[in-house]
Amino acid sequence: MGIRPSQEKQVKKRSIKVKWSFANMLFCFLVFTIFATISYQTSIMYFLEGEKEDLVKVVNSVSEHLEKANDNLTPKNIYKYLGYREEGVLETFYDKAGREIKSAREIGIPRVDWRYFQVYDKDEQIIFAAKSANISLYSTKSTKPVIVKMGNKTGFIITRRIRSKNTGKVVGYLQSFNELNFYYVIRNKLLFILIALEVVAMLWANFIGYFVSSHLLKPLSKLHVAMKRITKLPSGEFEEIKINSGDEIEELADVFNGMMQKKQDYLEGQERFVSDVSHELRTPLAVLDGHINLLLRWGKDDPQQLDESLEASRQEIQKMSSMIQDMLDIARLKQDSGNEMEQTQVVPCVSDLVNNFRMVHQNFTIEFETRISSEVWAQIYKNHYIQALTILMDNAVKYSGEKETYIKVSLFAEEDMIISEVSDHGLGIGEADQAFIFERFFRADKARNREIGGTGLGLSIIENIVKIYKGSIAVDSEIGKGSIFTMKIPKAKLTKL
Repeated sequence: MGIRPSQEKQVKKRSIKVKWSFANMLFCFLVFTIFATISYQTSIMYFLEGEKEDLVKVVNSVSEHLEKANDNLTPKNIYKYLGYREEGVLETFYDKAGREIKSAREIGIPRVDWRYFQVYDKDEQIIFAAKSANISLYSTKSTKPVIVKMGNKTGFIITRRIRSKNTGKVVGYLQSFNELNFYYVIRNKLLFILIALEVVAMLWANFIGYFVSSHLLKPLSKLHVAMKRITKLPSGEFEEIKINSGDEIEELADVFNGMMQKKQDYLEGQERFVSDVSHELRTPLAVLDGHINLLLRWGKDDPQQLDESLEASRQEIQKMSSMIQDMLDIARLKQDSGNEMEQTQVVPCVSDLVNNFRMVHQNFTIEFETRISSEVWAQIYKNHYIQALTILMDNAVKYSGEKETYIKVSLFAEEDMIISEVSDHGLGIGEADQAFIFERFFRADKARNREIGGTGLGLSIIENIVKIYKGSIAVDSEIGKGSIFTMKIPKAKLTKL
């Protein structure tokens, strides 16, 4: 039997968890091993250095006492220089050759009672041994502490050549041997403790790490599951992901929600656009189809009907051409992002545009009022500014009605914005329609507007333009009294010379 896909996924998940756990344990092991090794080596080093320094201080102290001797050191006078008041306190024993050796478990000099000390005469023969230690002289020169093995004992050994301070002659030798048994016991215990701590710490760290990682990865897992669920939904549906972890994962979810919302808005806009285009093209295509069928049946033989059908078809084709051009303008605006730094000198630009409209529409009274200097620049590409203002003025002409022929164009500044205002005394827009007039293909009175002409895309083009330059467009209108369109564009950041 084969493994089902669901079982295969579970196996993979377990494999990933095992790999993660092994990698985590290996990492913790390496970290704790390095820590334990450094701690162990550092502790041992400081311990040995402390032993060395203390041994040197004690040996130097004993040497200073022995250097007070004027005569050669002998078993008879050694007691004087070891801090004893009389000779009888020292034990006496003899070596194999019958030479007398003094001994004591403790030396009268402070801080040396637990070390092995040997004093030798100038002939290198032992004359005193603390703790009954009979060790041969290691060197006749003064040496630093070194680790040596004496029989079954290992420790530091140090020698001093004793020279009398009064006569300057060598009167004997001092040797101290400090066993390191205690050091090795401490070292072994320390090593055992560090290894035990390493094992406990590693297990504890993995235990804590498992729960901490589970807590941290829980919102990420939730995000992953939600994203997988969204991929299976139809393209027109979107469910917002809600994560309240208070960290970067929540921010990631918010970014994802924003991205998906933009995608949703784009898809809805695309569907609405296709629907609107198909609806708007249906009428001119129906008119064309009707006239063509009429001509095919009998109209082509009637000169008057032929002229009427051709003229009507030409007008419908012009409407469709204008609509297509407007749609291309909108698409081009959304793709064009290289003109944000362009600047336009608004007063001369608007003045030329008003003069052109006066020539084309000679029956209209077009007033131009400016309250800003001719040297003021706006942060907008000149062609975009002219395009937006042309649409506003053209709409003012179209919707002025049959009796009203007055249009006013105003320019003034407000803080960091340059305001372009176009007003008329025409038909006006109802309050209910004002919230939708910037949507593509929207027309307040479609039957009347079809007679007037236009595609319903002009104000949508303006809205896209002002969004590019971080401006705004607004309307104030009333039925039968006219409309005022107010377009705000930021002032230029750096004025051109």
